[in-house]
Amino acid sequence: MSIYYAKTIISVFMVLIILFNVFAMLEVFGRGETRYDANRLKKLHRINGYFFILLYFSVTYFCLRSIINGQMELSPRSAFHTVFALAVILLIALKVSFIRGYRQFYSKVLIIGPVIALTALGMIGTSGGYYLLVTRFHTDRTFDEIREYKDKGMEEKTEATGLKVKTDPESIKRGEKLFITKCISCHDFQSNKAGIGPGLKGLLKNSLLPISRRPANAENIRRQLRQPFSRMPSFDKLSEDEVADIIAFLNAL
Repeated sequence: MSIYYAKTIISVFMVLIILFNVFAMLEVFGRGETRYDANRLKKLHRINGYFFILLYFSVTYFCLRSIINGQMELSPRSAFHTVFALAVILLIALKVSFIRGYRQFYSKVLIIGPVIALTALGMIGTSGGYYLLVTRFHTDRTFDEIREYKDKGMEEKTEATGLKVKTDPESIKRGEKLFITKCISCHDFQSNKAGIGPGLKGLLKNSLLPISRRPANAENIRRQLRQPFSRMPSFDKLSEDEVADIIAFLNAL
């Protein structure tokens, strides 16, 4: 199971907790006479809140550690996800301070609760929700994509060109650093397991690239970086030397 799929499963549990807590709050404070035991709903609301915080900070720890260790440059989606995550922390701290200390603002808790719920849903949507969408709810549609690609007459028989693959240790090292910065959030270079994108171990030792099914050679990897097939974002701002270094690293896997 990939780390992205595991995070998505946790996200589903977090969404269920959020929905229940919003329901409990509306039942207790939004009705003159509740249909359920108000004390029991409050107790469940509190327990679910603690469980949500435990899950939230556990996932946050591993995400931050991954970013720090990988020195990853955040994409726009990841930046939005991070802003939502930080906002949730601040809102939870504000809610706790109103409940525990600043009691004169206690009535504002009823407003902060739904805001936390909406912000958390935004945070989850830009992470677990995004993963579910791009993987079509974790179903394997690779064959269908390839067939559609062929039916449209877009299949190409690209042969290896004169693009030289670097093999010196310096180029490979620079390529590894670039890969960790730009690519590792979607691709695993140590295996062929799929995350958001396919695993790339032994990529240039295969006959075909995993998604486009173009011949596995340096020119087609360069083309995939510049004009990507399928859902992969373009890396057209990379210099030719940087592209060559990334290819050198992929060739060494």
